[in-house]
Amino acid sequence: MTMRRSRAIRSKVFAVLAASLPVAATAAARQADMPADVLPPDPADWVCDLPDRVPDEVVEEFCGTADLGIPLPAPLRSPPPLSDVDAKNAYDLMLQTFLNARVYAGELGWIHDQNWRLTGPYVGPLGEGASFGTHPAVRVWYSPEIVTWLCNGRRGEVPDGAMLIKEMHGIDAATVTILPDQCMVIEGDPAPTGWTVIVKSNSSSRDGWYWGYYGLLQTAQTGGDPPPNNELGNPPIFDPSGITSQEFYQGNHGPVMRNPDWYPTGLDPSKPRVFPDVVYPNEQYGNYCMNCHSSAISEETFATLDNVLGPGIVYKHFDAEASGSGLPPSANHLPSWLSAYNAPASERPYVQPLPHAAPGFHGFFHQITPVRFADAWSLRLPAQTWDHIVSGPNGPSQFLTSDQCISCHDATYSNSGLPNMMLQKETLSGQELFNLSPYAEWSASPMGLAGRDPIFFAQLQSETNNLPDQTTCIEDLCLSCHGVMGKRQLAIDTPPDGSDCESLFPVPPQPGVPSGQAFRLSMVTQWPQSNPNDQQVYGALARDGISCTVCHHVSPDGLGAEASFTGNFVTGSPQEIYGPYPSDTVIPIPMQNTLAITPLEGEQLTNSIQGVCQSCHNILLPVFTNGGAIVGGAYEQSTGLEWQNSVYGPGGSDQKSCIDCHMPKTFHGEQLEFEIANIESNEFAPTSNRLPDADITLTPRSEFGRHSLHGLNLFLNQMFQQFPLVLGGRQVDPMAGPAPVPALINGADSMIDMAQLRTAQVQIQGAAIVNGALEVTVKVTNKAGHFLPSGVGFRRMFLEFAVLDDGGNPLWASGRTNALGFIVKGTTGQVLKSEQPLKFPNTPFQPHYQVIDREDEVQIYQELVEDSDGDLTSSFLRRYQTVKDNRIRPQGFNPAFFADNPSEFIQELAIVYGQAADDPYYTDPALTGADVVVYRIPWQGQVANHAAKVRATLYNQSIPPAYLQQRFNDANAGPGEDDEIRRLYYVTSHLNTDGLEDELGRKVLKDWKLFVTKAEAPLDF
Repeated sequence: MTMRRSRAIRSKVFAVLAASLPVAATAAARQADMPADVLPPDPADWVCDLPDRVPDEVVEEFCGTADLGIPLPAPLRSPPPLSDVDAKNAYDLMLQTFLNARVYAGELGWIHDQNWRLTGPYVGPLGEGASFGTHPAVRVWYSPEIVTWLCNGRRGEVPDGAMLIKEMHGIDAATVTILPDQCMVIEGDPAPTGWTVIVKSNSSSRDGWYWGYYGLLQTAQTGGDPPPNNELGNPPIFDPSGITSQEFYQGNHGPVMRNPDWYPTGLDPSKPRVFPDVVYPNEQYGNYCMNCHSSAISEETFATLDNVLGPGIVYKHFDAEASGSGLPPSANHLPSWLSAYNAPASERPYVQPLPHAAPGFHGFFHQITPVRFADAWSLRLPAQTWDHIVSGPNGPSQFLTSDQCISCHDATYSNSGLPNMMLQKETLSGQELFNLSPYAEWSASPMGLAGRDPIFFAQLQSETNNLPDQTTCIEDLCLSCHGVMGKRQLAIDTPPDGSDCESLFPVPPQPGVPSGQAFRLSMVTQWPQSNPNDQQVYGALARDGISCTVCHHVSPDGLGAEASFTGNFVTGSPQEIYGPYPSDTVIPIPMQNTLAITPLEGEQLTNSIQGVCQSCHNILLPVFTNGGAIVGGAYEQSTGLEWQNSVYGPGGSDQKSCIDCHMPKTFHGEQLEFEIANIESNEFAPTSNRLPDADITLTPRSEFGRHSLHGLNLFLNQMFQQFPLVLGGRQVDPMAGPAPVPALINGADSMIDMAQLRTAQVQIQGAAIVNGALEVTVKVTNKAGHFLPSGVGFRRMFLEFAVLDDGGNPLWASGRTNALGFIVKGTTGQVLKSEQPLKFPNTPFQPHYQVIDREDEVQIYQELVEDSDGDLTSSFLRRYQTVKDNRIRPQGFNPAFFADNPSEFIQELAIVYGQAADDPYYTDPALTGADVVVYRIPWQGQVANHAAKVRATLYNQSIPPAYLQQRFNDANAGPGEDDEIRRLYYVTSHLNTDGLEDELGRKVLKDWKLFVTKAEAPLDF
């Protein structure tokens, strides 16, 4: 064993804290109880020196004479898929009864293991220590087809209807005997307290197994209380919200008010009153069990007759100090991945929504009637429970849902060791666990949330209400990014339907981009019990957002060309997945076994100029008049092109790629190095019929890019923290449990860090009395590699400038807001008319300023466009004329870079609109990357008598109030479709913007604006 492997194993052993922690113990305390060298570094030394192979002649005699029992009854031989959930529920309940009654042991007379056995070594007092097996105590039962397959030397395919049942029982002193040589044996016959089961159906998935976990139906026989639903397995599953009990509704036909006992969504046993919702199905094809079983030499099973005809592999016990309290009873019969849930839950709370609409909200946002909870409930999106597309029997379709990646590329617990990509770190809150796996961080990113983004869906409905004749193609166009997998898979699976939606693109998509039936918004909400549900596959794919098999399937063909923009990338083979690492350093067989996909190196994942980022972050759209005529095309977003035109772009003086900022390789300043999968690797306890170590040895990655993938859209993050059921999101990671800081909370922290540390710098460059006025020069420097703000055009940043007295009270101000984010005049609460263009359409907007000398003048960094009627609009498609764009350019920006491009559309990006055209900080490459504004305040009255200091603060609003007013008003346009808009109204009206604090206790979203940075200077005259 190499020194690296020894260190890796030892570090995991030393960090034993999650799988078998008593609820009362803290992670830090449990870790302190565990000696670093308690387990030998080589897993081979965890095994007793006993014969573990049965002689061939014994096997031959058994196979020739054994009574194999009766096959599985017909109703249980063909498990239905999740897409047929009614049939699946009936099957799962039938299987649950079958297991609890132990029909396989009695009536069917199946062959079983010679004895109960352990699956790995154990450390510490039995029942209070830590297991390093993948299951607790087990005894496996084999249907006749399985025994025949084993007798034939495991050759060929296991036939349909075959079943393996793994009875399970807790590891405790009452059942396990420790022999003098440290070997552990189970000599009695304890009753099972749980089961894992697999049923073969070769035509249903690539691996061909239906995987399931069940607990006891009830424990009345022993006088105990029935275990909670989350320990039973979870059939039935129903409702768009993925619930398991009619009690969820509390006697109502439909909920009429929010119930705190629904949260957090997912599974958190530390909150016993919580109703399971957005559940992860414990029984289904393509389930989490594949992370270990993919390491089997064939057929995803380690089954061997050595366990039937002999004791099998026997593992050792190792002494360690007790933690002081036993495991909770629920831990005694759970599979190891569920033992993660017995670790103490993170104490970081989700921000809770407002119980009623924010004060004043209905007054400012009166464009539609208020939306109650009951209305929002009827508009809720199908839960992540239903986003489940597996690799088929002949291999994968082009796209699979992220739950096919989660078992290996999440911080998945498999035993008492700390999973790969789970980092323990001391913070201001104490010792905390952080799940930095690709799945966890992606799932909380705007890319992971894109298919459920309520802002996007309201925007889409606004566009189609205003251009109703273009509804079909607008939906197809917009969902080609936010619902990309559903849209693309539908286009692959179907012939063109005559809608000719490709003609909307100003630059035609490149060859290789599929063209088929138009993808419709109505498909997004299809799920197994919806009516209709015939296109639920595409809905599930769409809701999964910009998922794993989007970016990792992008081929290099044509990338970087304008025809590849607006999401028009070409995909590679469905049987290939691309990553950043050399192919010869990647172990492909586990992924090939489970998904029929081969991981390969793809330079396009790291080369930003020709990479995947450019394709979706340069959005070229048609321009419509209000009457529906196409009059040209324009870039609605140009983030990738902006980066190219900066010092950070190709050949720039400070070249950096997109992923250097948005996929950092550090966490809180610490360089990361991980094995970036959790599989049954060579570091696990030895077992039978496993692939050779060379095929399952993971490579540590020091160039691991976190999948944080965010900017500053903290409002979106808060929507998913506060309204998970309305949006269908799962808050508790099903693989890592509630112990780590939740991904959405870690994501919010990461966004706050980006805002405050890596976005901008504000400097007060001087303050003086000049001609009877206080003149203060403020400089804002852009730290980003693109415009500030960038992306969708309705975002804005603005400066709040204030002259303050000794008590911090404002004497003169520009850019203050009210509680709803509307900018007010000076120190008053009077909302500026320029903040409400719908109400005051003839009021001039705030131009770009180089000097501000009035309290109703505000430096707002934004893009403003008008429609063909001359009204300001936040439409993506009716952008008839840009009238202002003073977003701060990146350092090194040169208008000539765009002007010299052969594309007429890119040439237009060279134009600086509005008064910013007269500001050299927007046109001179030696100055670009900043803005300087002079504030000129009359030095008289209260200001002259009491001014003590000045403060300049930069804020960001990803959804400004005028944007929301326009969205809500668009519910009345055209056909007046309003489901998506009303959902957004409910979410924004009840959004708690005072609940999120940074590590210094600042309320970073207070008054509907994100704090970025500030500068202060005393006035000494």
